[in-house]
Amino acid sequence: MKTAYCVLASAVALAACNKSPEVDLHNATGNQVVQAVKQSGVMTSDMIEPGLWQSKVTLHEVNIPGMPPEMATRMKTMMAERQEKSNSHCITAEQVKKPKEDFFGGQDKSCHYAQFTMGGGKIDIQMVCNREGMTQTMNMKGSYTPTTYSMDMASQGSGGEQGTMSMKMHVDSRRVGECSAKDS
Repeated sequence: MKTAYCVLASAVALAACNKSPEVDLHNATGNQVVQAVKQSGVMTSDMIEPGLWQSKVTLHEVNIPGMPPEMATRMKTMMAERQEKSNSHCITAEQVKKPKEDFFGGQDKSCHYAQFTMGGGKIDIQMVCNREGMTQTMNMKGSYTPTTYSMDMASQGSGGEQGTMSMKMHVDSRRVGECSAKDS
């Protein structure tokens, strides 16, 4: 989940208008993705409007085999309560000009991109991570502009004590104004 959130944050930080540069990689490391994004011209200074961004996550499905029913109900209730709230975060002009190298998991050797396609206002990613005997596959597909993005995400994990776990969610984010001193 943490890795999915990092990739989601990178999509926000790299939102772009419908331009021709594109990145299309298969079986690539995070560092290869970072380099390809830099070299492609997909990242330009007009890709995202700095300011206050608001995101809303809608959880569609969570499946954890073997979880006691009362714990599953409690977890779904907590997640439903969180869905009612939007998260706000400030993206500064400095962050737009110089995004961090780790946006695409460049330092995480346990993950690779089975597919990474970005350009023309569309993003389509499949990331596979192998950690501590578990494999997690995350699929993210959506669209973006300098002031919005919308993404469907699905994650499936296998191995470990829980067996196969899965989750599906949708994220909408939009620029809602300027950052205030307390947002920065």
